[in-house]
Amino acid sequence: MNRFKEQWDNYFEGKISIWSYFGYQYHSNLIVKHVVPKLNIPPEGKIIQLGTGLGIAVETLCNLFGSDRVVGYDLFNPLRHPNIQFLDTEVQIPPRNKIAFIEIDIGSMSHASENRKKLLNWALENTIIGGCILTNKKLADELKKDGVDNFEIIALNSFDIPELWSNVHESRLNTKVILRIIKEREK
Repeated sequence: MNRFKEQWDNYFEGKISIWSYFGYQYHSNLIVKHVVPKLNIPPEGKIIQLGTGLGIAVETLCNLFGSDRVVGYDLFNPLRHPNIQFLDTEVQIPPRNKIAFIEIDIGSMSHASENRKKLLNWALENTIIGGCILTNKKLADELKKDGVDNFEIIALNSFDIPELWSNVHESRLNTKVILRIIKEREK
């Protein structure tokens, strides 16, 4: 735990207001609550959140898809949600495959972009056709530029959802996208 002590102190001991920041209005939960039900997620496959914060979005995913399909991974689980497991994605890839939906929200783009890119490539290989990946627009654009073509991009700002439009900065309407897998990825 020493390696993560500074993060714990920052987020859970009051230096950063995680208790309000990662709550019900956090972009992950708003997107899960208002956009994911409109995506026609395949009925089989895991529902995964990488980077769970307090676990509010994991609970929303459990309510939408059933607890048996949902797993969240994070360095911390302060509310002890039964569907959140410890995973340091800097040293280990999640042990799941056959993914129906995954959100990659580990760290921040300014500090964890390489880790997010590694996890996105793993997700592209493990998400089933018709499945969706919620990720950063910048990473999706880089993949398209590099010729990766097994997905289509669904812009969050294409949804007419007032809860997302009330604060486009906080809801990440212009910086996050959904990738729908349309064919197997060429290896």
